[in-house]
Amino acid sequence: MNTILTKRWLHIYLVMLFFSEVSTQSCSSLRVKLSTTNKNNLELLKNKMRTNLPLQCLSDMREFIATQDILKEIQKSLEDNPVVAIREIFQQIIGIFNQNLTETAWDENSMAAFQIELHQQIQHLGTCLSTAMENDSPSPRAQNAQLTRLRVKRYFQRIDNFLKEKQHSLCAWEVVQLEVKQCLLLVDQLTNRIPN
Repeated sequence: MNTILTKRWLHIYLVMLFFSEVSTQSCSSLRVKLSTTNKNNLELLKNKMRTNLPLQCLSDMREFIATQDILKEIQKSLEDNPVVAIREIFQQIIGIFNQNLTETAWDENSMAAFQIELHQQIQHLGTCLSTAMENDSPSPRAQNAQLTRLRVKRYFQRIDNFLKEKQHSLCAWEVVQLEVKQCLLLVDQLTNRIPN
């Protein structure tokens, strides 16, 4: 990524961050905002993914299937803390997509739009979490939230390791994008568990 594009992306991000500060004062419409943002991100991800997994990538997909089972295993535990889980999922997705993207169909503008949406929601979720847990820091609820974050981080560490082992190859990215799609579909389910 060259310096001009990086500066442009940073400028766009800062402008969006300012507007998100203004627009995220209330947590009352959190479910609606999350649902809308997640649909936008899913649509953008689908547009950047191939319709079918290339045949040469099937062995990588089989190798990765064990990781998919982990997502199903942790799903139930994430449902207890949907806001914490969604925020951590978004943070981890940003981390994954900050890696070597040369083998993907993502261009700078699409990636910037995808990450800006995620950053805005991370900030909004953080504001709502701070409000909800203000007087709750040493409690079991806070410890449970920390455990939720750790579960999500461990899950994404496997994805990160897979990408690195496969040297950010085309097939690795195809498999990872399918997995991120599953994560965003999980975010939809978790969003429905957030109280109105």
